[in-house]
Amino acid sequence: MLQSKQWLPIFVFLVFASLTLYMGKSIADVAQHAAIESSIKAQWEKPDHPIRVPVIVVSGDYAIADWIQAPKGGRALLKHHAGHWQTLMCGDANMKELRPLVDAGVPESEAEKLVLELTQAEASLTVDEQTTINSFVGMVDLLKAQHHHE
Repeated sequence: MLQSKQWLPIFVFLVFASLTLYMGKSIADVAQHAAIESSIKAQWEKPDHPIRVPVIVVSGDYAIADWIQAPKGGRALLKHHAGHWQTLMCGDANMKELRPLVDAGVPESEAEKLVLELTQAEASLTVDEQTTINSFVGMVDLLKAQHHHE
């Protein structure tokens, strides 16, 4: 009986440590998603044209966010750099393919994770949301577009 009482504090500590670690990761994920959504809204949202960001998937320093700004929608590839999220490109369904992500500089292992998680997350969207997101045509490299306009 005495031996089982000795293990109880260790067991309780391990349970709380596991929960804290899990909750810490969840809180970090929520903060990361909020920062990504905020970055997209700061760049494109207008008072009469709000933006919704129904899907965000993250792998390492890269993320893909689905955005809807009625009547249009699309996907954005972002990179975490110098403490903030920068949109690298906007694109269509091709952003759910490995090659365009790797060509944009996303490491292959992270690109694979993004594609898998994006496909899974988009499955929970309504048909109307999917149709709107898929209305974007082409791939726009925002870094090249910015330099081109300067």
